[in-house]
Amino acid sequence: ENATTSSVRLATRYFPEFNLIVEYRPEDERWVSDVAERTDSARRILNRTMPDALLAQIRVIVAPTKEEFLRLAGGWAEHASAVALRTPPVPTIIINAETLRTVSPVELSRTLLHELVHCYLGLRLKTRLPRWFEEGVAVTASDDTTFEDAVAVAMAALFNRTIPLRELAWRFPASAERQRLAYRQSASVVRYLVNEHGGTLASFLGMYVGPNGEQRTAELWDPFYVQPLELRWKSSLRSWRNWVFLASSSGIFWGAVAVLTILAWYLKRQRNAARRREWEEEERVYAVLDEEEDEKKEKDDDRDFEEEDEEAQPRPPWYG
Repeated sequence: ENATTSSVRLATRYFPEFNLIVEYRPEDERWVSDVAERTDSARRILNRTMPDALLAQIRVIVAPTKEEFLRLAGGWAEHASAVALRTPPVPTIIINAETLRTVSPVELSRTLLHELVHCYLGLRLKTRLPRWFEEGVAVTASDDTTFEDAVAVAMAALFNRTIPLRELAWRFPASAERQRLAYRQSASVVRYLVNEHGGTLASFLGMYVGPNGEQRTAELWDPFYVQPLELRWKSSLRSWRNWVFLASSSGIFWGAVAVLTILAWYLKRQRNAARRREWEEEERVYAVLDEEEDEKKEKDDDRDFEEEDEEAQPRPPWYG
């Protein structure tokens, strides 16, 4: 369960240029303009990513404490910094102000974009989406994935530790570690679906917000559609192509390539130096052999000369 009215007295400020309402504690006044501008910036990014633009008015509640944030959002948001509620008539984003004071501006913008995706889907779709699909779209649209996420999902698939999609249809695990895997896995499945359809995220979502949207959404709840999808997705993660891609995308991989290149250069240099030393040694040995050969030849020549000289001397009378 969640609420839309804070137990803490909040001030309200309307930003007509952004079509945005921000509710906040007066002590957090300094954050309000920045939150409004970042929300509008996230909306503009969203409008370039989705099939059509989100022009509806958005309500943002800056919950002053984590306790108030959980009271408004629900206990399931224990590990979240913001959540989106599909509360008619105005879609609402609730931000944990305690987190707001610590996260980087880039992370805040990404979080706002993620929650605006939920607002968009809630307004455009007439039927409820499985949780894994909606969160996967939100993570993909906000580009909130890393190389570490891809490796974690691939390892989970390799060792059969993924969470079945049927268990993620209604809710995510409460533990932080399993919840993180659920988000990673959901984004991975959605990206697989987008690639399988060979288009962009916007063109892929167009099938769900278009005339046949209800039929396509119903497929996501059908075990005869989801189970084969899950098998294909796992198979793609375990394929050697995926592991080659992960390896070539890794900074460690390119670091290893650089180290191996330097090592190969060093070994080649050492081998060439050793070869030069062998050549020099051979030259020295040949020089010594040539010198010995010359000395031997000189001695043989001297001995032949002495023999010829002896034969040229007159023989004494008593000789023969």
